[in-house]
Amino acid sequence: MVVDHQDQPAVLGLGANRALLDNGCTVLVEEVPGSRSISAGVWVKAGSRHDPPAAKGLAHIIEHLLFKGTLARSAEQIALDAESVGAMINAATGKETTFYYADAPSEGLDVVLDVLADLVLDPALDPDELERERGVLLEEIRNRDDDPDQCAYEWFFRELWTPPHPLGEPILGDCSTVETITRNTVAVHHHACYAPSNCVVVVCGAVPADRVMGHVEKWFSRSKTFSGSSVLDPTFSPTQPAPAMRLGERFLEHRAGQTHIYVALPVPDIHHEDRFPLELLNTVLGDGMSSRLFQEIREKHGLAYSVASYVSRYSDAGAWILYAGVSAENARRTRDLLMEQLTELRRHGVSPQEIKLAKAKLRGHLILSLETNGHRMARLGNAAALGRPLLSVDEVIHLLDSVSDEEIERVIDLYVKPDRLNLSVIGPEQAHVAVTEAER
Repeated sequence: MVVDHQDQPAVLGLGANRALLDNGCTVLVEEVPGSRSISAGVWVKAGSRHDPPAAKGLAHIIEHLLFKGTLARSAEQIALDAESVGAMINAATGKETTFYYADAPSEGLDVVLDVLADLVLDPALDPDELERERGVLLEEIRNRDDDPDQCAYEWFFRELWTPPHPLGEPILGDCSTVETITRNTVAVHHHACYAPSNCVVVVCGAVPADRVMGHVEKWFSRSKTFSGSSVLDPTFSPTQPAPAMRLGERFLEHRAGQTHIYVALPVPDIHHEDRFPLELLNTVLGDGMSSRLFQEIREKHGLAYSVASYVSRYSDAGAWILYAGVSAENARRTRDLLMEQLTELRRHGVSPQEIKLAKAKLRGHLILSLETNGHRMARLGNAAALGRPLLSVDEVIHLLDSVSDEEIERVIDLYVKPDRLNLSVIGPEQAHVAVTEAER
């Protein structure tokens, strides 16, 4: 194991260490002496966008199956071993990563890392367990499809990218995939994506870094064996061209009580240097109760309960998204107000007072997030898995505070273009009628 103590600067005075195992697995450890617990996570650099076209939802299926037993443990034994040290263990599938994690008292470190390594690297992928888990997966998809908000978002995000791109596909896939997926398909994809060299292990909490490194090397230095029999598709490659945002306005009839309005602007990917000025602008526009969107659309006009903006960044694409959920009769007025806010931002910019407030909010949110080991772990793990620089908290705060008025103006000029955006209105037909009649 090669250990690099210089790569990661101090985090609010606490030590952080980075290592690379001989099998290519990256390890990050942050000591939190005042804590009595640890949070451990394993990031696999494979998410739903890496699913083969004929097996959409495969990353999520694998996430479920890994908890159904390993070569050494049954599903029940996984739960018993984790809970024997008071640990809570779970997982989540994202667009570009899949994340397995556990929180436990610090004395449970060795057991937690053993269990996480076992289920991530050596799952049994039992065909009988796959058959049983199909019903669970199908119910999760049906639950999604019965949620009007989630359905609206999935349609919007799928149609956001052109040409139709894997990034836009729903993480859960669809019922047809779950009903037909085979054990061999699962095994092949797991073998391709779950190599140790494609994993990042992060531990934050009340344990010495050298002790953590020893345990990680013990459990994650293993090599994997393949138990499949063929490849998925010889033409499939996880390497994909970058998606481009589909511009223009579109309407989807959605039989629900609420109309969902999304406005998206193209912005750079997760690696771009404009990350910090964009976050500040987004905070001014739609993050929190003091933001322009909240004050204008909810407080002043009373049109929406949910109204906000956020920046979604991926390895090769980004979207600055404004959202409001309103009644059909208020769709036109809300759409107009969203567009007016963008026009106002471009014409008049933001005041020094707004930027000062945004910096204080982001600084405060970052510092408060460090109160839990889980947030510390997620901050390091997400950055490492997606190839972002591993910045200390002090460095992040410095970069936020250093954003100048000129940078804000430059970013507004680059990205706030009301004539080049994606506007999606998703709701009952009367919402579409209200919007189009106003334009005649």
